[in-house]
Amino acid sequence: MSASENFKTNFEDRRNGKIAIVELNLLQPNNTFNLPLLQEFLKLMEELTVSADAILVTSAHAKFFSNGLDGKSLLEADTETRLKTINLMTRAYSRLIALQKPWLVEITGYAMAGGAVISSAADYRFMLAGSGRIGFSEMMVGLPLPMSYIHGLHRIVHPSSVRYLIEGNAYKPEDALGIGLLDGVAESSEKLRSMCLKKIDALLRFEQESFLATRNAYRRMIIRDIAEDEEDDLKMSAELVKQPVFERALRNIAGKNA
Repeated sequence: MSASENFKTNFEDRRNGKIAIVELNLLQPNNTFNLPLLQEFLKLMEELTVSADAILVTSAHAKFFSNGLDGKSLLEADTETRLKTINLMTRAYSRLIALQKPWLVEITGYAMAGGAVISSAADYRFMLAGSGRIGFSEMMVGLPLPMSYIHGLHRIVHPSSVRYLIEGNAYKPEDALGIGLLDGVAESSEKLRSMCLKKIDALLRFEQESFLATRNAYRRMIIRDIAEDEEDDLKMSAELVKQPVFERALRNIAGKNA
């Protein structure tokens, strides 16, 4: 078990390998990240690729998987910290996609903005029916979406749905399943966990060297496209944090986090 109460981690032995189950217990009320928490999460996920054969990320709070970055923390931060936080969230997507072990998310509540970003980087996404919404709400609060997120969306959801996602549409679980944003919806928390473990067991039955080589080939184009546009994304962030629209966006986010 991990020492951090923010990312309680338990290990479960399955027939074909060991699973790490990570519970997000972040800033309340919407289970959001500040810079240190995001740094710790990414470090933990990368470390778990050494100590576990697969990873399941869930939440300690039934109502919120995560709503991404914490608006109040960003409002109180200086410009340098704001930029570091936005840049790390932008880079988090490619770092999570590149993890060298299969990983899934179990969503039992809202997964908006950065919560949707983290979820969409996983190999599979499963959600509890009627439990919340999932979507990229950045545009709704006044922030542009980085190209890295858009590259990923184009390879996950139905092509005609990308424009609605980048405009901030929030999807019910059943609707998110219909556009390809989710891989399964369960009627109860017990069935949701069973669905996640069943998929992990299926993945671990593969010879892992062959599975990861094939998975890496499948994701190579996403990672390549993200790398090509990363400099532009970071330039956009550097300009954005100086603009009045960014301050307004943070106040919008803080209001939603209240």
